[in-house]
Amino acid sequence: MNKNIIAILIIIVAGIAGYLIINSPEKAPLDSTPQNTTLSGTYVCLPHTDTSGPQTDECAFGLKTDDGLYYAVNFGESASVMEQFQANEHITAEGFVVIKEALSSDHWAKYNMKGIFTITKMIEPAPVSSGKLNITVVCESALAYMTFPDSASADTFIAECKEGKHPEVIKHYKAQMGLGDGAAI
Repeated sequence: MNKNIIAILIIIVAGIAGYLIINSPEKAPLDSTPQNTTLSGTYVCLPHTDTSGPQTDECAFGLKTDDGLYYAVNFGESASVMEQFQANEHITAEGFVVIKEALSSDHWAKYNMKGIFTITKMIEPAPVSSGKLNITVVCESALAYMTFPDSASADTFIAECKEGKHPEVIKHYKAQMGLGDGAAI
């Protein structure tokens, strides 16, 4: 009789487990494909997820969108471009977003953010659309798409660029960043 009760209990437990497995809500697969989007917001330091305890002065810059979401900002090949941005400046840009859960690094886990926004084109206002460009940033950004036989040649190129001997670099920079004619050295 005890064997019959145990057998019935096993059948009931197996039935309940089977029912729960079959009727459990399915999780949607994680979409790690970068999504093309346009974001508008303020260039700020990303907030930390854990605000208990002491905080450092470290600042990982990101974008706080107009609807209150945070994104880390990646400038892609033009990493030096971020020097043109000022904290608390409002920008609008096109690019790709990779959600935080799809990132392979735990580095970003400490920040309260939705994902990483890789900027491909400034819309408006461009950070320096009617101001002065930082010539050092402009000239050094050319290193991302040019090759040199050695570092001395690259240094010479940067020095010449700063002297105005490579106007094509400024033209390329303005086009890449979607800057208008109002941006000048």
